[in-house]
Amino acid sequence: MRRLFPALFGAVILAMGAGAVPAAASSAQAAKTLSPARATVDEQQCSTTINSDSRICLALVSSTFVGQATVHRPPSNCAGYRVALIDWVTGEAVASTSLRPCGETPSKQVTADASRFTRLTAYATFVMYNSAGTVIHRSYTNPITYP
Repeated sequence: MRRLFPALFGAVILAMGAGAVPAAASSAQAAKTLSPARATVDEQQCSTTINSDSRICLALVSSTFVGQATVHRPPSNCAGYRVALIDWVTGEAVASTSLRPCGETPSKQVTADASRFTRLTAYATFVMYNSAGTVIHRSYTNPITYP
């Protein structure tokens, strides 16, 4: 079930199971205004790119990291993109979406339990590729550490 929530940068909430998991909400306050059945966001980091009007967000929901991107104006040479959750210590991807078409927004969510990350710390990346597979855009969120 999808809900479009009118908040800064058009917050996007996707439902998982019985509760909604805010992955791209613009603030913790926006997430708290959802129905009582939803999960709460413990912390959230987002990064916005002006040239492609894209946004990558990482949320910590209970003990799960959730990453999601929103793309409003992809570059004309964009063939696809990925959202990944990265281990802050090793720099390695722990979980990633498949290659998504540039016109798909919001992206599918990528999730991973905090226990899969060294020092329980993760950040999210958003990478766009051209048709040759060359990276044409990369952005990151700040890291979040599970308490």
